[in-house]
Amino acid sequence: IQEGAQYKIQAIQNSFESYKRQKFLQLPISASYYTTFIMITLLILFSAIWLGFYMARGITVPIQLLAEGTRRISGGDLNFKLGINAQDEIGILVNSFNRMTGKLNDSQSKVEKANQDLKLSNIKLEQRRQYIATILENIGAGVISIDQSGLITTFNKAAAEILLINPHEAAGSRYKSVFDISYLAAIRKIIREMITKQKENYEDQIELQIKDKSLVLLIKAHILRSPTQKYLGVVIVFEDLTILIKTQKTAAWKEVAQGIAHEIKNPLTPIQLNTQRLKKKFFKDKDNFDKIFEESIDIISQEVEGMKDLINEFLRFARMPPPSLKLNSLHKIIDSVYTLYKNNKKNILIKKNYDPNVTNVTVDAEQIRRVFINLFENSIDAMTQEGKIEISTKFNFQTNKILISFTDNGTGITSTDRDLLFLPHFTTKKRGTGIGLAIVNRIVVDHGGTISVKNNQPRGTIFEIQIPPIPVSIDVDPSSFASKKKVFLPF
Repeated sequence: IQEGAQYKIQAIQNSFESYKRQKFLQLPISASYYTTFIMITLLILFSAIWLGFYMARGITVPIQLLAEGTRRISGGDLNFKLGINAQDEIGILVNSFNRMTGKLNDSQSKVEKANQDLKLSNIKLEQRRQYIATILENIGAGVISIDQSGLITTFNKAAAEILLINPHEAAGSRYKSVFDISYLAAIRKIIREMITKQKENYEDQIELQIKDKSLVLLIKAHILRSPTQKYLGVVIVFEDLTILIKTQKTAAWKEVAQGIAHEIKNPLTPIQLNTQRLKKKFFKDKDNFDKIFEESIDIISQEVEGMKDLINEFLRFARMPPPSLKLNSLHKIIDSVYTLYKNNKKNILIKKNYDPNVTNVTVDAEQIRRVFINLFENSIDAMTQEGKIEISTKFNFQTNKILISFTDNGTGITSTDRDLLFLPHFTTKKRGTGIGLAIVNRIVVDHGGTISVKNNQPRGTIFEIQIPPIPVSIDVDPSSFASKKKVFLPF
């Protein structure tokens, strides 16, 4: 056998021996392989299941905590916070949830504080309402408020007592069904005055006949508006001046009687002395009797004439007729009086300063002339040579009144005398009757105006007269002002 062939045979034998060994070990190797594969597979499967559970727990636990948090928050526990630290989407969700609960907690705290403040405000408002209601029930002035639909919203105790109306029946009712026709006419007049003249405020003194008694009421009315200027209604406040006016009239007549008695007594003394003198001379000095008789008769006649002037002035004051109101030019009336005094004996300079907005007024021209004549006389009497008088007019658009100022630089008036100046018997002149300025005051008041006096600087006096272009006593047709109405009043 060749050596090469022998080598190959040996190799084949070795391979066969190896094959037989492998054949013998095939089953254990396969079993080991399958066992290893199964173990690795089970390990991978277990790891996957564990990882799945771990990942699921990482998602479900925060969600469960979120669900628990929402339940607690819905139950009112806004202090609840989730204690989960994560950087993924769950962490973002948890952080957002915590921020949301924090904001809800802050909002609830603010709401609770606002509610507490609101409760305190409501308590204070209620206390204030009760306080105001108590004041309204106890003040002596009557207070009535009427809303935009004509319903009475306020009717206090004083209003009920003055008008003799049951307050429980009045409150909440339409004013037309509550008031008697006389009250209704007065209220209509007030509302009409406020509408036609576009006035937010109104003031007047009226007389009412309520059942068996006559009352004098001072009425003030004001239009109520919201902060946005929406019309809300009207409030009317009135005071019963009946007793006060009666008392004032009694006191005034008492003072007038005292003043007249004093003024009459003054001339009676020289009359008495001169009659006694005549009697004495007639019996003891008949030679000079004619001369003394003439002197005494002159004195007696002079004093009697003074008493006649006093009585005539008083009668003019007492019997002064109501003004005959007609349309007149105020400046022409003043000019007619100015003409009488511009060339006065004391060379007093008289200056005029007229407002062009002041045109025609509804007045009694003769009575208004008398006012200015009295003022000129008083001013000229109070001044020395080369004094100065200034008379000016001005229209006040806010009050819808004409202001007339009469200024001089005379001796002035003391504060004590100012309070007595318009009383019928008061005078600072030696031969004055004290009736002139009382007549002035009476005329101005009859024209629906006011007169006041104050000191001029550095010296002198200022008389200020305010009168309306049309006195409130004039009945104006409201249709003539229809285009000027700015508010709706369903009255």
